[in-house]
Parts: sequence; C-alpha cells; structure tokens
Amino acid sequence: MTLQRIIEELENIIEQSADDELIEKDAIMEALIDVVRNAKGDSLDFDMEDDDHFSSWQETDFSSLADLED
Repeated sequence: MTLQRIIEELENIIEQSADDELIEKDAIMEALIDVVRNAKGDSLDFDMEDDDHFSSWQETDFSSLADLED
C-alpha cells in the first residue's frame, strides 16, 4: 500500500466520521485498524482480479456429479 493510498484511506475515514454523527468509535477504530493492517501487509486479500484463479474450477467437468443424483 502506497503512502498516497494510506492518506486517501485516512481522509475517507475522517470525511465519513465528520459527516455522520451516528458513526461510533468502534467503527472508526475498525476502519483505522484495517488501514494499518493493509499498510503492513497483514490483511487477508480477497481481490478476485486474478482470472487464473477462476479458470481452474470453471474448466472442470462436473458432468460426473450427475451420477450422484440417482
């Protein structure tokens, strides 16, 4: 995570918490923790941009599973 991206994330948190009085401390803390974890590389990455990830199961022939229905 670049310094510019960290700043953008923090500015977003500041903007959202300043604009909404109903946002509680826990939500702000969770958002800050997420930024820190992302910056340190400790977060789980669920980005699904990798097309190779999907090709493995999309190309699998599941026709043999039809035999299990009987």
